[in-house]
Amino acid sequence: MESALLSFDAMNVMLRARLEALPGPLRVLEAGCGRCWPLQLSVPFNLTGVDLDRDALAARTDLDQAVLGDLRTVRFAPGSFDVIYSAFVLEHVRGAQQVLGRFVDWLAPGGMLILKVPDRDSAYGFMTRVTPFWAHVLFHRYVLGESQAGTPGHGPYPTYHDEVISQRGLREFCRSHGLPAPEVYRLCSYVNDRKVRLGAFLLSLLSGGRLAWRHNNLLLVAPLAPLQAPQRRTGIESRPEPLLSQLTNARMRRTR
Repeated sequence: MESALLSFDAMNVMLRARLEALPGPLRVLEAGCGRCWPLQLSVPFNLTGVDLDRDALAARTDLDQAVLGDLRTVRFAPGSFDVIYSAFVLEHVRGAQQVLGRFVDWLAPGGMLILKVPDRDSAYGFMTRVTPFWAHVLFHRYVLGESQAGTPGHGPYPTYHDEVISQRGLREFCRSHGLPAPEVYRLCSYVNDRKVRLGAFLLSLLSGGRLAWRHNNLLLVAPLAPLQAPQRRTGIESRPEPLLSQLTNARMRRTR
């Protein structure tokens, strides 16, 4: 059975509802930081961000803790977070399955894992895998109009697309780690771009239908353990262990 196709607006509404149903305050890890936290939540939360890119991390003024480090080696105590959110990061990691295993360890009972990744088995994902990185930079600069693309603190970044970065791979990871069956949704970033849709369709046709063309991205929502009766916490109990580099300072603290 094919997973549902969501619009990005519907995805954000759904994610907000899921997170706001959890007992707060939430300890949230943003694993690989974008330019800003994307979800406006009514529930209190404490936000920790981890990234390898010092410039990108320094640009974030909305983090409670900023950690410069590699997701494959950075250390947190087991059960440190209620939510781990990672958007378009794992395709840039060699050993993405290892990182997913670390996410599972870092989540508290009843915690929730939220992943957004490109689908390596889509036509769009296939083209990303077989084209050189310099072509990605040129595409972002001259087609998407991102003048700072490829400069410090700005994507795109080199991609590897390990096999786990697919619908089949993500479901198999959850099954092999004894996790509840995840919710996996399809997303399409070019739904209104006829030229890209046509190109994806033709590539799918040439592949004999093996490459999906109606979507290019995936959303996974996975609770890591059965939820128990909600118990409101009075504060944030867990903090990350000492790490490779800690950039936390008063400027990056905020009052909720």
